[in-house]
Amino acid sequence: MRIRTTDRTFSALSTAVFVLATASCSLDDANGGGGNPEVSTESSAVVGTSFSITVGGRTRTYAVNQPSTCTASCPVIVDLHGFTSTATGEQNASGILQLGNQQGIITVWPSGVSNSWNAGSGQFGSCCGTALSSNIDDVGFMRAMVAKIKVDFPRADPRRFYATGISNGCAMSQRLAAEANDIFAAAACSSLYLLTGETQLARPTSVTEIHGLQDTTVSYNQSSSWTGAQNNFHRWATLDGCTGTAVRTNLTSSSFVERFSSCAGGTQVALYSIRSGHITYNNNDGLNIAQITWDNLKSFTLP
Repeated sequence: MRIRTTDRTFSALSTAVFVLATASCSLDDANGGGGNPEVSTESSAVVGTSFSITVGGRTRTYAVNQPSTCTASCPVIVDLHGFTSTATGEQNASGILQLGNQQGIITVWPSGVSNSWNAGSGQFGSCCGTALSSNIDDVGFMRAMVAKIKVDFPRADPRRFYATGISNGCAMSQRLAAEANDIFAAAACSSLYLLTGETQLARPTSVTEIHGLQDTTVSYNQSSSWTGAQNNFHRWATLDGCTGTAVRTNLTSSSFVERFSSCAGGTQVALYSIRSGHITYNNNDGLNIAQITWDNLKSFTLP
């Protein structure tokens, strides 16, 4: 695999204007490439250093922000945008940039082909767009990107790369937890499920999914299009060899978390069920999704 790289640095953005859109159709109905943006923003450029690499004959891009608070052996969070959104849109919406600056975390925003990720297709659901229909090797892109980041950012801790994102980006994060868990230590993300057909993992991997109880784009409950949040939660518990029953903790009067803590290799599986629609970043209970994400990633490292 040939990898070509370039880079340039962008200045900080002015304040972004957020537009949180409700999709008019389900994501698997929109796989042809149409549909409304999951998260869109008005801004000039992504914060950080922009890189391009050639993977499988395609030029792929990503941006990396290494904050001054990162001094040595820093964790790395890869934040994946939703279907029809962008790296800039995700950076402006997710809160991961601000979290990284505060906590000394290197943060990364890749761009999907035609604003989509090949998160897989099968009995659990299908997503999304050109990346799916063209069978883009997004796992290969992530592997090449992580390898390059390890070279370009020697302060990055190679045992603490994590995946997050929303919707299509969440499904892709879970695919990475299943298929690239030799480089990603854990995943925590919002509003979609593991869509590939794994029945066993190379190693147990901690996964957290955050899902809005009022989500009308990717249903919380099982539907003809989606496996549903509870089924996805219990599927990961099976994949990770969890035993016992999940413990439920109320976060507010209407939001709660369920967690399997007795899982193989010291892993955990969690499901946050919150008072929100599809875009959990703008939930109705004022929950800090970036902080919840980090709280469910930071304890886990690669063996």
